[in-house]
Amino acid sequence: MNVILEIDASELSGQIDRLKSALTPARVNQVMYGIFQRTGGHVRRILQDDLPKQYYISPGAVGKAVGRAIMTGGSGGTGCIIPVTGPKLSIGGGFSASGGAHGWASLHRKYRVKARIVKAGQSTLPQNMSSYGGMPPFRNLGSKLGGLTFTRAGKGRTPIMKVSGIAIPQMPMNRSEADVQSDIKAYMEKRMAHELQRLVGG
Repeated sequence: MNVILEIDASELSGQIDRLKSALTPARVNQVMYGIFQRTGGHVRRILQDDLPKQYYISPGAVGKAVGRAIMTGGSGGTGCIIPVTGPKLSIGGGFSASGGAHGWASLHRKYRVKARIVKAGQSTLPQNMSSYGGMPPFRNLGSKLGGLTFTRAGKGRTPIMKVSGIAIPQMPMNRSEADVQSDIKAYMEKRMAHELQRLVGG
């Protein structure tokens, strides 16, 4: 799964106008390029700090999912995009899980599979996975399936499908969106203030 975080400076229009009043258009673009470049490079740290506040995910895993900032430019001005990539995390692998049984009992014994995905509370998987094949989830403990959560595609024994939760690229667009957007904006404002102060100081 691929997601691109777009960073724009629309909420910094007042400060940008101050730059435009003091600098040539070429110099304004140069200054904005530097601001976006620094902000883009800092986004990895922002995501590493913010995503684990809402999700059971390590900063290291987040860091691996965030790509290098890509600078953009054109008649509309300078911008920056941040690629965030990674698959959906498995239940019982990427996200820890509880519930299950050994051998054939994992398919016939009644139990609920629970996963630690969001910090707000433990997630309980539905009794029937409608988004897969409509069959219950199961965990065959102690088997070669390794404690991962699966569900059958239909009423037959096979095929089975691995059950997954949210992917890291989705997190900045969901529960962590407010924190991520706020922190990116705050960092851009800090960089903008630094540039303005530098201009005032000569």
